[in-house]
Amino acid sequence: MDQLRSMVNKTELSDTQTKIIDEAEKLFASRGYYGVSLRDISGNCGISLNLIRYHFGSKDDLFRFAIQRRTKTINRVLLSSLNKVLQHSSHPSIQDVVSAYVTAFDVMSSRKNKWRTYLKLLIHCDSLIDKPELIIGLREAYQSVYERYVAAFESCGLNNKNAIWAVYFMHTVVGQSAVEVYSISHLSNNVCDPNNDPSHTQRKIQFIANGLSTLVN
Repeated sequence: MDQLRSMVNKTELSDTQTKIIDEAEKLFASRGYYGVSLRDISGNCGISLNLIRYHFGSKDDLFRFAIQRRTKTINRVLLSSLNKVLQHSSHPSIQDVVSAYVTAFDVMSSRKNKWRTYLKLLIHCDSLIDKPELIIGLREAYQSVYERYVAAFESCGLNNKNAIWAVYFMHTVVGQSAVEVYSISHLSNNVCDPNNDPSHTQRKIQFIANGLSTLVN
């Protein structure tokens, strides 16, 4: 767990670039691609439009960078988590594979690592079916990780089609819960609070694994 956290906390941009892209990430995640202009980003981060264009180009270019800038780190985290499972067994259980994926995302979505905004942005990207040119690079960046998890589920006894469904269902549940789309804390009047419940991760793993077990051939 600590090793995963150290990967998440790595930075790769200059201070000026980070300030621009952090603001863009935050605005795109909260308002969506169509609700944000370069002028909005400029006004919020206090950096001129010309300088933003110098560093990142057009709004489309900035959006593409915003959704792809963390892919290398996320890929390392997801693969490292899966590799630890596979080191112990060439035939892991469905729960083992789910645990690798959920644990990685819970590390990234914790408030300490401040990646929740980026994960929310990724969830938003799933709705951009009318702008495939914006997200093709994102999908290509995650392709190798996607294929590794499909293969891992196949080693659990799922055929290829069901392994693909397994990754899709797992990603959907984990993505939605990681960014608290339905704000369970608010809906439950803090009876259920994933940020202060040590059993939250294990509950989620068990729930997803039990559902995916129905896909076994």
